[in-house]
Amino acid sequence: MLSKLELHKLGGQVVKSMLIGRRPNREGIARAKTHFRGAEAFFKNFNGRTMSLKELQSHGLSAKLVEKFCDPDYGPLFSKSGRKWLVRGDIGESVRLRYHPGNWPLAREIILAAARRGAHVAHTSGSSGFDRELLLATPTAALEDFTRMGKATLKTVDVTIYLENEDDPEWKKGMPRGKLSAGQAAAQKAHEILDSRGVKWLYIGWPFALTARRFGVSASWYEKMLFDSLRESFSARTRRLVAFYFNALNKGSKVRIVHNDGTDLSFSIKGRPGLKDVGCITQEELDAGDTGLNIPSGEAFIAPIEGSAEGVIKFGKILAIGHGFVENLQLHFHKGRVERYSASRNEKYFAEYLEENTPSTRMLAELGIGCNHGAKYCGYILTDEKIAGTIHLAIGNNTGSYHGRNKASGHLDMVKDMKGGVMLFDGKAVMKDGKPCWQKTAAG
Repeated sequence: MLSKLELHKLGGQVVKSMLIGRRPNREGIARAKTHFRGAEAFFKNFNGRTMSLKELQSHGLSAKLVEKFCDPDYGPLFSKSGRKWLVRGDIGESVRLRYHPGNWPLAREIILAAARRGAHVAHTSGSSGFDRELLLATPTAALEDFTRMGKATLKTVDVTIYLENEDDPEWKKGMPRGKLSAGQAAAQKAHEILDSRGVKWLYIGWPFALTARRFGVSASWYEKMLFDSLRESFSARTRRLVAFYFNALNKGSKVRIVHNDGTDLSFSIKGRPGLKDVGCITQEELDAGDTGLNIPSGEAFIAPIEGSAEGVIKFGKILAIGHGFVENLQLHFHKGRVERYSASRNEKYFAEYLEENTPSTRMLAELGIGCNHGAKYCGYILTDEKIAGTIHLAIGNNTGSYHGRNKASGHLDMVKDMKGGVMLFDGKAVMKDGKPCWQKTAAG
């Protein structure tokens, strides 16, 4: 477990990494422009200044307008400070945080750190057990609703933080299929709204004892591994490896993955931007539409060109979200989509996952390359996909921060150990036996 000091530091790191704080009050200023034409320039140039009424009047603001803009409906844009007025051209970001009662100590530190930077956090708790209970209690027709409350949140939130609340990776087992698939359209619509608005998002891992039992590992091992990978997320070693693969992705056009287990898969990444996750977001990345992070972090990734994937790939073990583990899953891709599949064990879990999501979930959506030496395989995709020496492919949604075009209700990551394999970009080896081909790529 993290100490109180480590939790405090991590809470602050989360808020800092996501650039959470104040932002321009675009909504209030837009309303003000109907009464004051120079609103945009004025509130940009004088934000944070304390001014007398005489000074404000010299910029075209009457006493009546100043009083009007003090209304909370405008933000407010002014607040009284003695005999003067404080110009408020910014407003605290709206942050949505979902957490599990078991990780409240970290949630608390995130909320406080965000508050110190002037942001506002709406927080709700949840768990796999309650999600299951709620799904069973709700009529199927109601599960299909795209509620006004939900839409309002999606259209106004600035940041979404998911502090792991799914403590049982098999919570969907035995659930009626109609219930699981009822929210497909609403889920896809939610993705579209968040992506179109450039909402920042963060997913933070957490080690639950129940999760460890489901994965067949001890709670102590699982906790140590997750927190080791969390610490390694911010190391120089991780950043160097991410930078290597990130640069390779940006130079590449054609990817081929070959492995001695029979894997031979090719696809195009031409024209797509390489992306990276090193535990923080820069303003430059936000401006480019790269809005998401994971913690633990440590990967380089890209959205392949839709329709380009051809061939076969085999995964030793994957987790079909909410259902359970599937072993020796073999996927055959044609024109970018999973055309057929087979598995030696629990093939039905993969079938159920596909069935509960939109048909577009069969499309190849992502190639990721793990770079975190603290991560070890257990079944928890948030850390599994970061393991140095592995790659992962995802099927499903890749719009928004992935810079892809496939809209889908799901996104399923599947990790492959590259020991015994090679990954080539434009015919040149970038990774062999799970290790980076530093010299070959540099020479290329």
